[in-house]
Amino acid sequence: MKKTFANQERLPKIQIPKLSDTCDAFMEWVEPLLTKEAFRKTKEVVEEFKRKDGKKLQKQLIDWSEENNLSNWTAPLWKDIYLEPRDALIIKGNVFYIIKNKLKDLGCTQKHIATALTLSILRFKALIDQEELEVELQGGKPLCMLQYKKLFSTTRIPKREKDLHKTTFKQKHIIVLYRAEIFTLDVLKDSGESRDASEIEADLKHIIEESKKEEGQGIGILTTMNRDQWADTREDLLKIDAQNKLHLEKIEKAIFVLCLEDQHTNTLEEASNMMLYGNGKNRWYDKSLQFIISKNGEIGVNMEHTGTDGSIMSRFTTYLYENMQPIGSNEAIDSKEVPQKLTFHLNSALAETMRSASNQFDQAIIDTQTRILQFDQFGTELIKTFKVSPDAFVQLAIQLAQYKLYGKCYSEYEPIMTRQFLEGRIEVMYCVSNESMAFIRNILSNDCDHKTKVTSLIKATQKHSDRINECKNGKGVDGHLFGLLSMYKQFGKKIGMDDLPTFFKDKGYKTLTHSTVCTSTTSVKGIKLAGYGPIVDDGFAVRYLKDKQHICFNMTSRTHMKEKLDQLVANIEASLVEMADLMRI
Repeated sequence: MKKTFANQERLPKIQIPKLSDTCDAFMEWVEPLLTKEAFRKTKEVVEEFKRKDGKKLQKQLIDWSEENNLSNWTAPLWKDIYLEPRDALIIKGNVFYIIKNKLKDLGCTQKHIATALTLSILRFKALIDQEELEVELQGGKPLCMLQYKKLFSTTRIPKREKDLHKTTFKQKHIIVLYRAEIFTLDVLKDSGESRDASEIEADLKHIIEESKKEEGQGIGILTTMNRDQWADTREDLLKIDAQNKLHLEKIEKAIFVLCLEDQHTNTLEEASNMMLYGNGKNRWYDKSLQFIISKNGEIGVNMEHTGTDGSIMSRFTTYLYENMQPIGSNEAIDSKEVPQKLTFHLNSALAETMRSASNQFDQAIIDTQTRILQFDQFGTELIKTFKVSPDAFVQLAIQLAQYKLYGKCYSEYEPIMTRQFLEGRIEVMYCVSNESMAFIRNILSNDCDHKTKVTSLIKATQKHSDRINECKNGKGVDGHLFGLLSMYKQFGKKIGMDDLPTFFKDKGYKTLTHSTVCTSTTSVKGIKLAGYGPIVDDGFAVRYLKDKQHICFNMTSRTHMKEKLDQLVANIEASLVEMADLMRI
C-alpha cells in the first residue's frame, strides 16, 4: 500500500490561466446576468482591462508566484479568503454535517455514543499519522492529500485584520463542553494508543455529573464575535491571568472539541440549527472540528473552513459512519485521572463583553431562517435515465425555481474540487449560463414545443458539466480574477496603480461575484444532512444531498427573506417535478 502522502511530489501544478482566456470566459459567464446595455458597457471595460490594468496585474501574479516558489499559486489566496474577513464565524463562516448514526438507532446513551465516536475519530487520525490512509483517486488519478494534515489539533486564532491558522502536532487531549463548562480530557496514552473505552466513558460520565451542578461560564460565546472584537478580547483575557493563557493553549491545541448537548433534537430542522450554531456558549467555533452530540444521540460536526474542504469531510464522515461500533457492555470504570475543568479568571469588563457577545449571538440567530426539503418523489436513479448529470439537473431546477421567484436569475455559486493539483482546494463555478436561461424561457413558454424544451434542457445540463470540467482543470474564472485583485491590494502602488481598476468596480464583476444563491453538494454515504448560512444578506444558502430515491435540501436565509425562502423551497420542489415530467414523456 502506498503511503498517504507518497504521490504529492508527482501531482501536477496548477498553471496561471491566460488573461485573455479568463476575460473571454468571464464575458460568457456574466452575459445572462446583465441587460444588453450593461453587458455592452462591461465588454468595453473588459477590453480595456485586457490591454492595461489586467496586463500589469497578470505579470505581477506570475512574478509573485515565481519569486515565492509557490507550488500552487491559489493556496495562499484561499487562506486570505478565509482569514481576512472580519465577520463572525457562526452562520457565515463555519459549515456543519450531520453524520448517520447506527448507535442512535440501537438506543445507545449519549456518553456511550460519545465514547464510540471519539475512538473512531482517533482511529482515523492514526491512519493519517501513520500515513496509512489510502490515497483518494479521481478518474484513476491520485488527489492531493495535504488537507488531512490540517484536520486535527488545528485552530483559528483571532488577530486584528487577519487571523492566524495554527496546527499543533502530537497532542493527547480533546476538549469536552457540557452545559457551557469546559474540560480537558486525555484520550491518548503516552505511547500514542487510545485509552480504554471504559476509561473514556467514565471520564465523560464525570464531566456530565460535574457540569449538572451549575451552568458553566460560557466563555465559548466569545468565539461567536466579530473577529477584530474577539482578537481584542482574547488579548484582554490573556492579560488578566497567566492561567487564562494556559487554558486557551489547551483548547487551541486540542485534537478536537466534543460538545455534549442537554437538549433533544426532534426534527431535522432542529438538528440543523443545533449543528450550525447551538446556543453559542457550549461551542468553540475557532476549532477546526467540533463534534456535537444531542441528548438523544444525533451526531454533527461543525467545521471551521480555513484548512479543510467538503471532499475531506465527506471521506472522514463516511469512515465514522462505517466504523463507529458499540463499545461493549462493560460498566464504565473509575478513571485514574479526573478530567481538568478549565475555569477562566474574568474581570467586570470581560463579563460585560460576554453579555454583549451573547446578545449579538441571539440577534444573529433571530436573523437566520432554516428550511428542510425532503424531496422523496425521485432521486439520482431516475435522473440518470434521462441521460443527464444528476448534479446539473438539480442545479438547473434551482435556477428555474429562482427565476419563478424573481422573474430573472441572479448569480448562483457552486464549488468545484481541484485536488488533482498539488495543494488544490476548490474553484468557484457560477452556474447561470445562456443555455440554462434558454431552457428556462422554453419550459415556461406555452408556445415552445416539447422536443425543443427537452433539447434545451440537455444542452443546459451539458454546459453545466462543461463548466465543471473547466474549473476542475484549473481554467475557472473566479480564482484567477481574485488572484489579480489580490495583486492590486498587495502591490498596486508598486506597479503604478493608485486606484482600483475599473473592471473590479464595474457592474459585471460585482453582479457575477454577488452569490445570491450559494449552493453545494456532498456525498450522501455517511451524511444525513449538511448546511451553512447565507453568504450575502439578500441571498440563500442551499446544500443538497442526492441519493438514489430522494434529494434532501438544507436551505437558509436572513429572516427578512423568509417569505422568499419559503417560496424558493416550494419552487424547487415544483421545478424538479416539472423537469422530470418533461423528460419522462
